[in-house]
Amino acid sequence: EINARNALIADLKARTDVLRGIFDYTSKRERLDEVNLELEDPNVWNDPAKAQELGRERSSLESVVNTLDALESGVADQRELTDLLLEENDIDGLAEVDAELEHLES
Repeated sequence: EINARNALIADLKARTDVLRGIFDYTSKRERLDEVNLELEDPNVWNDPAKAQELGRERSSLESVVNTLDALESGVADQRELTDLLLEENDIDGLAEVDAELEHLES
């Protein structure tokens, strides 16, 4: 059971890395930072169409970036929690980890 859990965590980590590549995470993260800076400039609001376009782009970028960040964080958290729970021999806690891993997998 421990090996299956560790294999699933490794698989989810690998799939997350693949998704980061497919969705060009690094470029989207950088562009999101740029868009946020542009939207912080008060002058951007002098051109409502441009501001609206940037707002839509930010929303689209946030969707990808935040989803991948949450997935990566969730997998890392479950790995750390698994290690702690194994040290404490907490079977109930490990069952909760398994449920969360299933959720992350779907």
